[in-house]
Amino acid sequence: MSKQPTHSYHRAQQLLFAFGIYRLILATALTVAAFIPKTISEVLPGASVESLQLATLAYLVLAVLGMLITINEQISKTPIIVLLITDILLVMLITRYGGGVDSGFGNLLLISVGLGGILLPLKQSLLIAAVATSSLIYTEFLPFKDSAQQELLQAALLGVGYFAEALFLQYVTQRMQSTEQLARAQADTILDLRHLNELIVQRMRTGIIVITADGAIRLVNDSARDLLGITEKRPFWLPKPLHERLIEWKKNPTKLVEGYQMDSDHPLVQLNFAKLQPTDDSDLILFVEDIGRVQQQAQQLKLASLGRLTASIAHEIRNPLGAISHAAQLLDEMADIDPADKRLLDIIHTHTERVNKIIETILDLSRKRPKKIESIGLTSLIEECINERSVTQEADQIDLQLDASIKVSLDVNQIKQVLHNIVDNGLRYSEQNTGQRRIQLVSGHLPDTEQLYLDIIDRGPGVPEEQIKLLFEPFYTTENSGTGLGLYIAKELCEANRLTLTYYNVPDGGCFRIIFSHTISQKHNIS
Repeated sequence: MSKQPTHSYHRAQQLLFAFGIYRLILATALTVAAFIPKTISEVLPGASVESLQLATLAYLVLAVLGMLITINEQISKTPIIVLLITDILLVMLITRYGGGVDSGFGNLLLISVGLGGILLPLKQSLLIAAVATSSLIYTEFLPFKDSAQQELLQAALLGVGYFAEALFLQYVTQRMQSTEQLARAQADTILDLRHLNELIVQRMRTGIIVITADGAIRLVNDSARDLLGITEKRPFWLPKPLHERLIEWKKNPTKLVEGYQMDSDHPLVQLNFAKLQPTDDSDLILFVEDIGRVQQQAQQLKLASLGRLTASIAHEIRNPLGAISHAAQLLDEMADIDPADKRLLDIIHTHTERVNKIIETILDLSRKRPKKIESIGLTSLIEECINERSVTQEADQIDLQLDASIKVSLDVNQIKQVLHNIVDNGLRYSEQNTGQRRIQLVSGHLPDTEQLYLDIIDRGPGVPEEQIKLLFEPFYTTENSGTGLGLYIAKELCEANRLTLTYYNVPDGGCFRIIFSHTISQKHNIS
């Protein structure tokens, strides 16, 4: 028998098991009846009692063996044809010794032929019908059997019925299989679409929560969990503050829902409710959006426009600035220049150099050259940065506590620029606060995500909490000589390499933290 799908296999097993139970009950009943001589003589006057008893006993043994085969063997290995033919032959003997076709035992073959029509292919099912028909007719031609013409006609009609049953069940089975295959294909498609929808919802940056009209949660994606601080694996109800906003929204759906912030560690979010169906008891969908992220996107658009504008202005300023610098240089070369004028020329040189530096920085930022990703050891990257520094090494105290087994993939030149900027800041503020140019570089892994981080810790005065959020804004500076673009560019370069740059105060200083998205442990590399 050909290999069947799993669902067809289970259905065939169920049919064979039911057939085995049926045969076991039938064989037991026939055996019990055969051993009651008076009953046999009264019901079947033409029966051969002793032969009928032997035939029923054989049928009972076959029923028991068939039941064991059905339970213990796989459907693909079960000799269904042999089982059905043996069943037909024994029923034929029972029919023969029970008095022939008039006994009615021939009708029992309808069950065997029907099972063959359901479980077997067309040719094999017709073979079963042919065996049943020939066996039944043969019983009428056995020796010592004087069959009437009417009994032969009855046996022939039963044979025609066997073939008609086999063909009809073949047709019905094929229609059922095609319908079942279509239904299962549609069910698989629906299941795939459901999984796809769930995957899309889970990957969305916008928080999605599907709730009932009463506030019971049906679905919540990962973004909503992060934004709202939901830690339960399977939350059942909206948090109380959100449930209160749900009630307010039901009273006035046109009113803007008040924002919500779980605590200082979670962002302020905007809540928007919508019905899935236009009914009063319809499920609802709650959209949770990070207001800070929306504002950041708007800020990025403004900064992009500002960058294009400033780059254009920088080009226009560069030529007159060069003329001013050149004129100041010519004046400075005059022999009889007055000391007061000399002081004014120094001021012009200083500020033209400062403006030129700002222009160069803006132009470099606007060019956005392509990244060149390289794999390098974290320790090697830091050591190269230290060796490239133009500041005298004896004056700097840079303590390294790094994991030498870690490699990172990034644009080395861009990250060196970031490190130079932060290291210079740290050394300068440490010197201003303690008189020593000392910083510390420490690497480690975040406990929750196992991401690598690099901390650059200085001994400066730290940054007031209200100013931390402004550190990475363009043109923000606390120094008269600063451009306010160093940290902004550092953050932009980090984000371009899928790194995160943050700042927080530590005891006796400040700390810039760079979080790496991907790292490679050299201990597990296979050369």
